Amino acid sequence: MKSVTIAYIGGGSKNWAQKYFSDLLSQDKLNGIIRLYDIDEKAARLNEKYFTKMVEDNKNIIKSEWKCVYEPDIDKALQGADVVLISILPFELERMRCDVHYPEKYGIYQPVGDTVGPGGYSRALRTLGTFKYFGQKVKENCPNAWVINYTNPMSMCVNALFAGFPEIKAFGCCHEVFSSQKLICGVMDMYNALDEEGKKAFLASDYKAVKAALKRCGKKFSDYKRPKTERHAIYTNVQGVNHFTFINEANFNGEDLIPLYKAFVPMLNEHRRPFLKTRVKFDIYEKYGVFGAAGDRHLAEFIPEDYLPLGKKHYWRTGFILTTVRNRLIRNRLRRMQLWLLANTRLKIKIKLSGEEGVYQLIALFGLGDLISNVNIPNSGQAPGLPMGTAVETNAKFTDGKIEALNAGEIANPVLRERVILHAGNQRDFVAAFFAKDKEGLRKVFMRDPSVARLPEDKRYKLFDEMIAENKDILEDWLVK
Repeated sequence: MKSVTIAYIGGGSKNWAQKYFSDLLSQDKLNGIIRLYDIDEKAARLNEKYFTKMVEDNKNIIKSEWKCVYEPDIDKALQGADVVLISILPFELERMRCDVHYPEKYGIYQPVGDTVGPGGYSRALRTLGTFKYFGQKVKENCPNAWVINYTNPMSMCVNALFAGFPEIKAFGCCHEVFSSQKLICGVMDMYNALDEEGKKAFLASDYKAVKAALKRCGKKFSDYKRPKTERHAIYTNVQGVNHFTFINEANFNGEDLIPLYKAFVPMLNEHRRPFLKTRVKFDIYEKYGVFGAAGDRHLAEFIPEDYLPLGKKHYWRTGFILTTVRNRLIRNRLRRMQLWLLANTRLKIKIKLSGEEGVYQLIALFGLGDLISNVNIPNSGQAPGLPMGTAVETNAKFTDGKIEALNAGEIANPVLRERVILHAGNQRDFVAAFFAKDKEGLRKVFMRDPSVARLPEDKRYKLFDEMIAENKDILEDWLVK
């Protein structure tokens, strides 16, 4: 068992931290210490207490020994660390009102508002300086550490880490692709459960005949949501940028699964209620021939002209509605209350594997088993046709002390390829302009984002200035002059 030191920046996390605790305690290849650093001391100390209670409540099933401590000094937290995890909220959650809701006065409604669109770039203005600082601190205290980022806007955060410390060993990890892999497994399991007549009907996209065939074997169409095949059993090729990712190849033991997915999409559209027929990921397949491998709410923000019409608050046609900041605040308070109760009462904390890749990636990086996983790292040629040097999302092979990006091939559809190039270039240029303290450069990127570009030029110009004004008390001086 290998001993490692993990520095957790954002150690007061109410989501990622608990997942990491469970995954670390459930594996038997790594042990060591977790240092929790957070500007919110109360939240970090709650997680420290939660971890201790998790160990106490699960003594009979944990497989590795870890010590978890709160460290209020970032330099001490990072000193000599082997791994740095970053999952922070850029300032308080309330700040997202500006990102998500302020553009609504211009008719721009965003389902998420943390990656692209006016919300994504507003959030980046609050975040990039912090990531520049993190990169500097890693360089000073643990330059050889592996740095894993979970914070959005993912691509721009990764770009900022490399801009501040070009030799940093950093990558972004996102779980959006995992649910798509599970969906493909569910489709495969459904097909394999059918008799020969049912399989023919499946490939012909005959929904009624497939339902009848499923009934003959004691199953139902909705079983695709609960696959028995584990997602790591299939191989999927990942292309694109974070939250605008695609799967153009999927196979299981050499069997091509894309024909099954192609047959499944029209049946699913028939299966769903009318206002939910055109789900974004399935619509992307029918339009562009690739599987949209992120959540619908994220995908829609990259192609707003197709899914997010100006001035429309709810998008029933595409099967999702807005997630308001008010709802996020309520969930955040409830989650904090739940953590407090679990840490401070007799309620038992259950260890449950998260399904995330983070711990598996660490195991591979420390030479305890190879892994292929999707990551966000600068394009060095693994994403042909996309801008070089900016963060892209593809598969990579994790081995002892090394991440080797795997060639994802060029995005085949020219319309989709040009849209990915636009967003990848915007994310590169926005970070470059921020580091150069070039406010007009930031404005140019903001104004050519597809959500913003639909507005008249004077309104685009005005929206940029107004969103900076809304954040002026926390932005760097050169931005608010």
